[in-house]
Amino acid sequence: MDTVDVVVIGAGLAGLSAARDLLKEGVDVVVLEARDRVGGRTFTVTEADGVVVEHGGQWVGPTQDRALALIEEFGLGTFTQFSDGANLQYSQGKHLEYHGAIPTGDPLQAADLVDAMVELTTKAMEIDPECPWEHPLAVLLDSMTVETWISSQPYCESAKDWIRTLCRALFPAEPGEISLLHALFYFRSGGGVEKMIGTINSAQESRITQGAQMLSKKLAEIVGDRLILEAPVIRIDHDSHGATIHHDKGTISAKRVIVAIPLVLAGRIRYSPPMSGVRDQLTQRSFMGSVLKVHVVYEKPFWRNKGLSGHVTSDCGMVQITFDQCHPDRPEGVIVGFMDSHLGRVATQMTFEERRDVVIEDLVRLLGEEARNPKAYYEKAWIDEEFSRGAYVGMMTPGTWSTLGPHLREPVGVIHWAGTETAKIWNGYMDGAIRSGEDAAQSVLSSLAAEGVLK
Repeated sequence: MDTVDVVVIGAGLAGLSAARDLLKEGVDVVVLEARDRVGGRTFTVTEADGVVVEHGGQWVGPTQDRALALIEEFGLGTFTQFSDGANLQYSQGKHLEYHGAIPTGDPLQAADLVDAMVELTTKAMEIDPECPWEHPLAVLLDSMTVETWISSQPYCESAKDWIRTLCRALFPAEPGEISLLHALFYFRSGGGVEKMIGTINSAQESRITQGAQMLSKKLAEIVGDRLILEAPVIRIDHDSHGATIHHDKGTISAKRVIVAIPLVLAGRIRYSPPMSGVRDQLTQRSFMGSVLKVHVVYEKPFWRNKGLSGHVTSDCGMVQITFDQCHPDRPEGVIVGFMDSHLGRVATQMTFEERRDVVIEDLVRLLGEEARNPKAYYEKAWIDEEFSRGAYVGMMTPGTWSTLGPHLREPVGVIHWAGTETAKIWNGYMDGAIRSGEDAAQSVLSSLAAEGVLK
């Protein structure tokens, strides 16, 4: 049986970032990845027709310093998310044009949405992302869902519906599924609601020219032959001296383990001795978002000729959020759309042909008849992914942060935790994943140094 200093479980951005930092310090590391690829919830595919399809995470923006630093270090290019022209809001059967992050086509709705964004961001900035459970009203906020908050507000119904659509798009989950405390923590980690939903000077500002998965591929090159693919972990035996990790390709022992996968999946590994009841309760009460991401390809980006940005929000249909997904090196027009939350769950129960037809009908309603005849259609159902079970991120149900939150990042003996779900800054984003891996590596280095294993 092989023996190393540290085993990292998961070769997404979190696990690979952790491994890289450990290797810099001379630590002997092995990375185990269940899939046949690296990248986790980033997955870039160049199709046979040359279309670049970003099935997973794709955007970077200001203050996402760790992701931007890796892009620069690896010599990767970026391009600005297309946002010229008007955004569209489809509301109560009408097409309303607007510019910026918040719809302004309906003055009453716009005023209410501005008030809502200010209130949510103000409340979010009161949350300490290191310890949301220490907020003076944590128990109260955690007992409420986002839907409870929306329903209690004096806003017009169209504003409330748009906030619900926003919730489904950001997390993605139904407003009635998420703790309000969790939502506020999430907004705090990203610097406020408007920064998270906008394009210009916001989270959706830029894309990586070579595809988002290239970050993980470059990190994997550094890890080299210490990376083992198609090796899902089955069991971890652990004590105060180290751990033995059993995976599909064998067994390996280590002084420390970093589990860099979503909480939902971490809870499915067998531990001997078992995790404490409170740690297991935490993984039980974390759930993954539901999303099916689609790319619809046209000969040309016809919406641009209409003076439209391609960014649409809708209060009906299966696809309620779209963006222009064109690549500057390619001639075709591409719209990316999302079937989020419960709509994503419904969509996975349809046939491929049924989903494609529904998506195209939605785009015809939103963008016009030119959308009826695409040249290609691609999709990714993340809730069907065995080693993700959803996207974009894991979330906390009501009552979880305030009672079990302290166990999220706390090591269990020699086992440490990483993954974007544990990030304090840009939780749920690629940047958060990178930060979480770096944090876990530092935690492991400190513990090894304390035992005299490292100088």
